[in-house]
Amino acid sequence: MAPPEDPRLTSLLLTFYTTPRLGQEQLSDGGGPFGFDITTALQIDFLIDAYDCDGIVETGCHLGDTTEYLANRYPHLPVRTCDMAADHAAFTKQRLARHQNVNVLHGDSAALLPSLIHGLNRPLVYLDAHWQERWPLRDELRAIHDGVVAIDDFFIGHERFGYDHYNGELCGPGLVAQALPEADELFVGNPYGNYPVPCLQTGRRSGTGYLARDLDSVLMARSDYFVRVPLRPEIIMPPWEIYGPRRRKPAEVSA
Repeated sequence: MAPPEDPRLTSLLLTFYTTPRLGQEQLSDGGGPFGFDITTALQIDFLIDAYDCDGIVETGCHLGDTTEYLANRYPHLPVRTCDMAADHAAFTKQRLARHQNVNVLHGDSAALLPSLIHGLNRPLVYLDAHWQERWPLRDELRAIHDGVVAIDDFFIGHERFGYDHYNGELCGPGLVAQALPEADELFVGNPYGNYPVPCLQTGRRSGTGYLARDLDSVLMARSDYFVRVPLRPEIIMPPWEIYGPRRRKPAEVSA
């Protein structure tokens, strides 16, 4: 556990656990910031700090649980979000009306991304617009050329972590490789990272994928919060059996 005198961690935990979970009746994970997964919040916090992000963009705000957390946790940064559902966008806009750093739009996330990102040099872009008939993820990825990208409900190959799929297509590394032929790697959140606090989510947890767009990925590579996934010449998923608490040697795994 991190020492209690760590002000950054104290601020993160206070903000995370005091954010109302208004999505609890509609979401399988019970709502809350990042599906009430503190490890995702820690990963995002690391990335915003390490890459000195100058703004946060979210697609798919739903009822604003994650948006409110981001607005309170990073009051010095602009937080821009959107939702395809008019009632969700309207509710989140009203919920966060007192936050001067928040802008909420209604519409197709892929079409809105250029305006949401406009003026930001190193945004943290959190892609969570996975609910409607049209799946915008491929177009969203192609619209982001700079910054750190986080993809929610992402396949990481670990049985504890859920993921999305649409019409037989997986929300995972294969889609990223197809959408971004220039990308040769991505990273996924590491369930076994040296986190300073435990995750209290006992329900559904979802995997998260990360990309550094026109940024050096070495910062992610050096942190045990993330595990690299090569995309070329082939996709190689993490062998989680050598990361977990019952670790085996690579030779034992391959045997």
